[in-house]
Amino acid sequence: MRLLPVPQAIANAEKDYRSFDNDRNTVVEEVHRLTKAGVSAKAIATLVGLSDRQVQRIRGVETSPNRWYQFDRSEIRSERLERTADAAIDLACRLRDEDPQLVFRSLDLLDRHALQELTMVLLAAVPMDRSKDDIFGWVVDE
Repeated sequence: MRLLPVPQAIANAEKDYRSFDNDRNTVVEEVHRLTKAGVSAKAIATLVGLSDRQVQRIRGVETSPNRWYQFDRSEIRSERLERTADAAIDLACRLRDEDPQLVFRSLDLLDRHALQELTMVLLAAVPMDRSKDDIFGWVVDE
């Protein structure tokens, strides 16, 4: 039986996450970042605590295609998330009370990162202590 797109994405992400070595990926990304900045292999080796040879090897390896969420608890980030939460509430009201076409078009105009951020804010707002029927009961026609 084939999974629907969202459950399949969750299963794939769990598999990626289990094989994700955060410390190693951080070092690899740092080597690539410093290389792009023009820092020598010897200097990079000293900065990240690796041998010159290991830095040269890492330089020849592509960076991981998997992107992971970067936690940012700065005041600027908090303010941005507050504005995103306000927009999420506005979209939810419009979806329920107005035309879903407007909401769909608004989402269609968002770039991938903004859409992911909005989704994360909305998922964090789901009241986990309530049943699916309680949460999504408004969808059912009576």
